[in-house]
Amino acid sequence: MTSKSRGERNRDHKMATRLTNAGRDPFAHHGYVNPPVYHASTLLYPSAEDYIAHRGQYQYGRRGTPTAEALERALADIEGPQCEAVALLPSGLAAISTAILSVVRTGDHILVTDSSYGPTRKFCDTILPRYGVTTTYYEPTVGAGITSLMRPNTVAVFLESPGSLSFEIQDVPAIAAAAHARDAVVLMDNT
Repeated sequence: MTSKSRGERNRDHKMATRLTNAGRDPFAHHGYVNPPVYHASTLLYPSAEDYIAHRGQYQYGRRGTPTAEALERALADIEGPQCEAVALLPSGLAAISTAILSVVRTGDHILVTDSSYGPTRKFCDTILPRYGVTTTYYEPTVGAGITSLMRPNTVAVFLESPGSLSFEIQDVPAIAAAAHARDAVVLMDNT
């Protein structure tokens, strides 16, 4: 008999079962079905040496707790094997800037929908230029026409659908196909 990991077992289940069980590991929590909620900020270490060496799974509540990890595992299980990773962040702008910064380097270009969240635009206009990254804003209804805006150094296309305040619905499949044809990553704020 081969032993499957929890994630592998969960992927074998139908979606309704996966949604019900995702992120749970009752026997890691004394048999309690739901993971306990950890409210945390400061953590204690066994010694000053452990603190200095960052020995410990957790360092600070905003950097993760067992509760947050359970939700990350649940989301990854639900998304399935194509899910690269899940990271919970404390705000929308933290999530957006982390996603963008994870794919850009000096000299890169990104395309961002003109209907993006205001703080996204401010990040692109004020922070990215400091790192040598340029941004072009595109008409949200451009669809497959986005191909004409792509440059040799375009590494990402950032979508938001519906758009903030103006609520345009983007043709996500067409934009994604065009971006992927040029080896650009597609990022999307869909909150």
